[in-house]
Amino acid sequence: MTIYLDNSATTFPKPESVYRAVDHAFRTYGANPGRGGHRMSLESARMIFDARETAADFIDTDDASRIVFTSGATEAINLALFGLLSPGDRVVTTSMEHNAVIRPLHALQKRGVEVVTVEAEADGRVPVDRIEAACTV
Repeated sequence: MTIYLDNSATTFPKPESVYRAVDHAFRTYGANPGRGGHRMSLESARMIFDARETAADFIDTDDASRIVFTSGATEAINLALFGLLSPGDRVVTTSMEHNAVIRPLHALQKRGVEVVTVEAEADGRVPVDRIEAACTV
């Protein structure tokens, strides 16, 4: 039996259903969904559309067109932060944030976004009152 304890980079082992779905996708959806009107391209586009609909249902939103797929969390974080924050905006973060959050916030700070960092306790906890105080302008 394999015991795997490093799930921060990926999830392993995956459920059998994931392996089957990926195998099916590799064998079925062999075309770029946005580059043609042929059957394989349309099937790929339909699969992505269905995945968007499923995700929208899961998070209880009516607008599946607002669901965006990214290559991973770092890209998603960058898309959200750079897409939402503008010069003059204020964002509150903590000293415990991952580098994938801190680096884009640092870049945005150079562009005029105010970044307020709430320090964590020695044990890693961030007291709610500190966050509330940082959110008060």
